[in-house]
Amino acid sequence: MKKILFILCSAAATLVACNKAEVVTPVANDDARVVKFETKNLYSFDTKAGEAIDASKSVAIYADNLESASNVAYTVGTMPNADPTTNGTLTGTSIKWGITQMGTTNNTKFFAMYPHASSTERDNFSTSTDLAYNINDEEYAKYFLVDVVDQNPGSDVENPNAVVFNLKHPFALLRYVITNTSDDAIRKVEIAGVHKTGNLAYNTGVITASGDVATAAELALESTAGNVLTYYSVIVPENGINPTITITTWTGATSSFSLSASQNFVAGKQYTASITYNHTHLVQTSNTTVSAQFTVADWDAQNVTAGDEASYTSSTTDWPILKGTGFGSTWESGIRMPCVGQNSYRLVITKSGDVAFKVYMENGTWYGSSSSTTVDSWTKVTTSTDGGAANISLTSDNGTYTVYYYSDSHEVWIKSGDVTR
Repeated sequence: MKKILFILCSAAATLVACNKAEVVTPVANDDARVVKFETKNLYSFDTKAGEAIDASKSVAIYADNLESASNVAYTVGTMPNADPTTNGTLTGTSIKWGITQMGTTNNTKFFAMYPHASSTERDNFSTSTDLAYNINDEEYAKYFLVDVVDQNPGSDVENPNAVVFNLKHPFALLRYVITNTSDDAIRKVEIAGVHKTGNLAYNTGVITASGDVATAAELALESTAGNVLTYYSVIVPENGINPTITITTWTGATSSFSLSASQNFVAGKQYTASITYNHTHLVQTSNTTVSAQFTVADWDAQNVTAGDEASYTSSTTDWPILKGTGFGSTWESGIRMPCVGQNSYRLVITKSGDVAFKVYMENGTWYGSSSSTTVDSWTKVTTSTDGGAANISLTSDNGTYTVYYYSDSHEVWIKSGDVTR
């Protein structure tokens, strides 16, 4: 992972013509003797923050004893997309070396924070006032970066020392890659046993946990690839904790997993666990061992194994089953439809000959055809529980068909091929 370097260097000070015999006594309000800053960074933000930071973004810079140096916004200027031969830049000139500090080794503590934001808490952040941070926006916290540097201007008044920032993540990132082999769709994943609140210290750039631990903080969905869903949670770094995640499906089933042992979670590192969710509706599995391998980004790697599944609660949903003729004994005995989302069930069937079916619910209710129409090449069937409702007929060409059933409207949608709506 590449590091971000910020260099704050002085703009050239206006020179006063003099010879070796002349002595200039600086005056406190003499702007010509106040060093103004420009900012350069040597590497693109992309590799550290995970997003392209263009000229519309800005970095907050603080200084502990300089004029006009609280939550000052430096705007991103030119930004190379790869390892640059020239520097990217940040523009801003409101932070100044004090005139009495020039030519000395008296340090100033500079703090940089990305992204810049204006609020009472941010504006009051200082060496004596920590910043209370609440991780309530996962994506924002994922890209949050800080650094603190002690620096002095040095003895060369015309070429002050540079201030170099190495921005880094103050949080830890937990990523869960869940392969869903069940017949039920995952609605959400929640985490417990971690801190989502902390206090960020100006002097160190370190955030320490504060407040209560989270009991049901929802993870953000990062990506979906087929039946593999990746979720993540940004947390306050802590040692010796054992997070628990709870998976909830659209039909209301829940399942929770913990690690077999406590784990240290370090700032600036991302931890990835891979698990398989394999519960089938109305089949309870106890003591299911799920292996999870954690790999730590950057310098080292750690392997840990998840313990037994902590709990599983089956769904109480009245599940739909297709029953009819034309598909052999399996079809005639009924085929359960997998849940694919809220009130949504989907089944791909292979047809050979004419087919007639109804939707049978586990409570004994049958849904047959009341009317049908064509919508965007789909056959939409409005159903009825009336005893005289007709079978839903499929008399088209043999082959693969996709059937959707919606439990809120009780509609059935059919289309040729293995397709999705």
